[in-house]
Amino acid sequence: MPSRDFQSNRNHGSPGRRAAARVRLALTGKVILVTGHEPCQLEDLSQSGACLTVGGMAPPIGDDAVLMVNGVEAFGTVVWRRGTSFGMQFEQQMALDDVVRLRGVHDHYQMLEHQEQRRRASDFVQGRRIY
Repeated sequence: MPSRDFQSNRNHGSPGRRAAARVRLALTGKVILVTGHEPCQLEDLSQSGACLTVGGMAPPIGDDAVLMVNGVEAFGTVVWRRGTSFGMQFEQQMALDDVVRLRGVHDHYQMLEHQEQRRRASDFVQGRRIY
């Protein structure tokens, strides 16, 4: 039996096989599922998929999901689940620029969070409406 390389596994839809290197993250986002939407934690990300953690049980394997984090959206399918964590494989490969940008957000999260808190405090002091 001839061996199949990593790329051919992806093209044949073998679930659970990573087609691209992943970056470790810890970003909050939202996942839209058949049952509704809920907050999630993006644990790792590649151009081909992601690992997410939700507050309740992970959705069933085969369910469709939409990941939304920092202005990036990706549609995919749940390919594995374990407790409150699950992996999704994207229908279309995510742009490398989006993966790199989200990694940058992760790397600078504390600085960005501090800037956002300062902006909100300034808005409050100046009497601007806070959302």
